[in-house]
Amino acid sequence: MGVPADAFEIDDPQREAVAEGFRFFGEFEPLSAVWLSYDAGHAAMSLGLAAALGPHVALRFVVGDAQAEAEARRALAAQGVSLGMAHGKAVQFVHEPLASYFLRDMAVFTRAGEGRPGVVDFRWTQYGVPAWCARRWRGDPGVIASCSANADYSREELAQALARHAGARLHRSSVALEGGGFETNGRGLLIANEAYLRSRNPGVPRAVLESALLRLPGLRKIIWLPEGLAEDPHLRATIAGPYVAWGTGGHTDLFVRFADARTVLLAWPDEADVAAHPVARLTRARMQRNLAILARATDTEGRPLKVVKVPMPRPVQRRVVLSAQADTSLSEGWAPEFFRPEERREPGQVLVQMASASYLNFVPANGALVLPDYEPHGTPRARQSTVRRIFERAFPGREVRFVDAITANWVGGGLHCATLSQP
Repeated sequence: MGVPADAFEIDDPQREAVAEGFRFFGEFEPLSAVWLSYDAGHAAMSLGLAAALGPHVALRFVVGDAQAEAEARRALAAQGVSLGMAHGKAVQFVHEPLASYFLRDMAVFTRAGEGRPGVVDFRWTQYGVPAWCARRWRGDPGVIASCSANADYSREELAQALARHAGARLHRSSVALEGGGFETNGRGLLIANEAYLRSRNPGVPRAVLESALLRLPGLRKIIWLPEGLAEDPHLRATIAGPYVAWGTGGHTDLFVRFADARTVLLAWPDEADVAAHPVARLTRARMQRNLAILARATDTEGRPLKVVKVPMPRPVQRRVVLSAQADTSLSEGWAPEFFRPEERREPGQVLVQMASASYLNFVPANGALVLPDYEPHGTPRARQSTVRRIFERAFPGREVRFVDAITANWVGGGLHCATLSQP
């Protein structure tokens, strides 16, 4: 049973923001900068992104301190990535103790008509840890509370810090979500994943969530889709049988994206994979439901949307062994404690971990379009060539580059997650 509507606070500081002309933008629109971070565990991906984006847009690296900046500079220079100029401007390093590698999830930019940036500060729940704990330890309030307390809530203030660094107006919202789960066409239309938003705001009725979202600057309409990729469960979880993954629970940037104000790209598993792999079959069923909704949907002017199916990469998986002594900070470290008791997971059990792999986790930035590269991980060259052609038609005139993102895919992230786009 849902909580009463008045139990969910709806912030309404947005009247002034709307009056000032702030709105969410579509990422296909011109950008003034792309914010990045650096992490040695994802070094190759960071360097690939910087090299691909630098000629097209100003880059701002958010790092913890001077030592982290020096490490990032050395790595970039060693790979021949120019630090002198990016899109006519010097690469900027911003020191922020709360820096996070997956910057996308920390904030969402808006802009006013005259170009002034804004930043939305959504409620931070460490990717919905409280809801995950409640599901894992169902019926044990004490353990649920202890589990939830272990989440890192320190980055609750990172959106505010980013707003200060950007000289941006801060918009606040009571809705809990991450930027990777926020997909808008820049004309007032938002595509929302209901399962994902429910996991971040447990017990809150959809109507209340919708009311809160529509109070944000410039939003006028929401299209609700039921679920995202099966390969993207909520945090560490079972997908089906022996198949498990570490995911976000349904970020939209893994399965549905706008290419322009009326063109929607939708992840679509390959026929051969659907026939051969149970996880691909689950994802296909979900995407079919999403397609049926999008096919009937209209934009804020009542015009139909154009839906383009984008082939998914061949499923990427690896063998993992459960261990009570696993280093669970590593993506390959899996322990029985991640699973509900009725699943009867035991140390020594062999499972199959799926990567949250999708071509929809791409980064558009002015003349650039950066896509994840899955040829090194088993996707046939012909399929990736088809994907390239689809994106070249959807984003004409852009330089298409592929960058390997598999290290992030193992933890539910990707290229888009590691960037933050500023209009």
